[in-house]
Amino acid sequence: MERSILIHFDSATGEVRVEAEGFEGLSCLSATQPFEEALGVVEGDRIFKEESAPQLRTTSTHSIRLRQ
Repeated sequence: MERSILIHFDSATGEVRVEAEGFEGLSCLSATQPFEEALGVVEGDRIFKEESAPQLRTTSTHSIRLRQ
């Protein structure tokens, strides 16, 4: 499967969301981190997709808040 990083901009609210597609486990975190840091977009809890579920059971997770 092809891997992609999608950046969603909501022009009404100014919200920016970074989404990873096609990554296995938690590899999406290292893929999206540079974009999140550059955009300062991690405001709330992360939402993980089903493909990250096997690693989530054995890995502690936390939220990272980045602000500009």
